[in-house]
Amino acid sequence: MKSGISDRMKKYSPLLLRVGIAIVLLWFGFSQIKNPSSWVRMLPQFLQSSGNTFIYLNGIFEIIFAILLLLGLFTRLVSLIAGLHLIVIALFVVSGPTGARDVAISIASFAIFLNGPDEFCLDNLIRKKKKHENSEHSESKE
Repeated sequence: MKSGISDRMKKYSPLLLRVGIAIVLLWFGFSQIKNPSSWVRMLPQFLQSSGNTFIYLNGIFEIIFAILLLLGLFTRLVSLIAGLHLIVIALFVVSGPTGARDVAISIASFAIFLNGPDEFCLDNLIRKKKKHENSEHSESKE
């Protein structure tokens, strides 16, 4: 049976989801580093005394995790931690439309976690290379 174009394009769906989440995390991460004071007002009162530091650290965290998602490195772990991070922000830090957005992004991150590394992730390239090296190594012993 001949495969339709939509069937052939399905393999790109996890990649698009991963890249989309990474872009959002990059945008927010760089926004927080560029102008932390505009983000401090969203923090609960108990965090506002160390607000700029907290926002800078959060921005750095989001940029690092975005880069790892873009590359597809440690995909499952990174997407799980990013999803949990965003749920915590939505439930305990930010409410309203921004919190709802963070819940939606966290659900998308959990979808990446459940799917695992897609065929475009560096995780898979590394796994294939190790498997190839191990098979060559075991063949040379024989």
